[in-house]
Amino acid sequence: MIVAAHRHGRETPLNPMSHRNGSDHSVRRLTAAGVLASSLLLVGTLGSFPSSAAPTATSATTSVALRQGGTTPKPPPAPDHYTPVTGVKVNNPLGDRAHRRTIVTHLLRTINSVPPRAKIRIATWNFRSPDLTDALIAAHRRGVSVRVVIDRLNANADNPNPPFERLTNALKHHEHNRSKDMESFTRECVSACRAPGGIAHVKFYLFSRAGNANHVVEYGSFNATDLATYAQWNDLYTVRNKKEMYDEFNGVFNQMRKDQNVKQPFLSYHHGRFTSYFYPYKGKGTKYPNGTTKDPLLIELNKMVCKGATNGTGTNGFTKLRFAQTSMHGVRGKAIAERIRQMWQRGCDIKMVYAVFGNEVLSILRHTTRGPVPIRQIAQDFDEDGVYDRYLHMKTLAVSGVYDGDTSANVVWNGSANYTGVALASDEVVMRIFDPKVRATYSSWFDYLFAHPPKFSNNPGQPESVRLAFKRAIDNGVDPYAKMQLD
Repeated sequence: MIVAAHRHGRETPLNPMSHRNGSDHSVRRLTAAGVLASSLLLVGTLGSFPSSAAPTATSATTSVALRQGGTTPKPPPAPDHYTPVTGVKVNNPLGDRAHRRTIVTHLLRTINSVPPRAKIRIATWNFRSPDLTDALIAAHRRGVSVRVVIDRLNANADNPNPPFERLTNALKHHEHNRSKDMESFTRECVSACRAPGGIAHVKFYLFSRAGNANHVVEYGSFNATDLATYAQWNDLYTVRNKKEMYDEFNGVFNQMRKDQNVKQPFLSYHHGRFTSYFYPYKGKGTKYPNGTTKDPLLIELNKMVCKGATNGTGTNGFTKLRFAQTSMHGVRGKAIAERIRQMWQRGCDIKMVYAVFGNEVLSILRHTTRGPVPIRQIAQDFDEDGVYDRYLHMKTLAVSGVYDGDTSANVVWNGSANYTGVALASDEVVMRIFDPKVRATYSSWFDYLFAHPPKFSNNPGQPESVRLAFKRAIDNGVDPYAKMQLD
């Protein structure tokens, strides 16, 4: 069964057939694992960089000067001068240190390149990283405005969060005579921040300036946690120097930090090849005339035609779809699975990598007139205790072929949303991107994972050994998902 933590912080078992809580999970404990060959990693990685800047003599002097009524010294400069690289970054939790830390190194270097009097805004389901805590505290001490919003489920009396608590306390110490709009703080949302129900599940990172770039937006599946680095396959997409997009993300952040219902939760903005969609999926534009709720993913899937791909797109004239999805289950998951099955039967070239699909979803995908839809689970139970240790955490669809009347489209949907009902009730972001290079990058990475899935266990008799391990675990009252938590 899946364990879902409720608002009071305790855990309640859920029936795996129903999967009522549709959000994804994060691993609670890591195990030793062999290194997965990562020579085909398509996204360039960054070298290691110091994760934080210790409190400096300058910041201590500043505090004394303010207490004594003296003038405020000039704040220290940013310790790095990294201009965030645009595009896709993915991490490999089974790679070497550089591949594991590709995303977090990118984030740390961005934070460490934000100059005094600039702004950092972070909305993440969970924040639990000593490295990111140190970097944000150092940024605050050099005069950067730092604000972070998370879900209260991840920092409360029943679920203590020392890194977040340390950050919260540090940001209460205002330095450099800050104006109100430069104050730093953390906030926690009781459920979704902008509507009732759901959770605060979005993951985005905003920087008014970093290195030589202005208005930097970084978003994707990556939570600000160590587990996102060492126990999950994640992605982060970076855009820079797009003020309108930055302002739109920042507007959503400012709504989120208030933790109050808004009149129009669902927002969508279009800028050239980018179209952003902010959930909760409620309000104008989310219902049909008869009152039934639309499904934003099914709307997009229904715009795709399997036959007729041109100009080198698709596969032999058939539209190609590549899915990487943590979770698909429940009523919504089954409806999406039915459409995917239909497209597979019509000739579409489909491959899916996933972590947790519901049993009914799996049944739909496995029983078609063309044979099973090609799916591959990306998860590990390396010590074979019947409990997952690592798993895929991405939420991306890459399509090449016929889409919305274009017979040679290259389009990607990425972000934070799972294929579940609760995703529509939660704070999420989905971005649609028309770009052949971005589509190819995601597709090739998914194809690589599909062809080279991580070793699930250390038993040469696997997968039979895995089936028996899970059976033993369940028979003995062990929850196979016990080390996974909503994230």
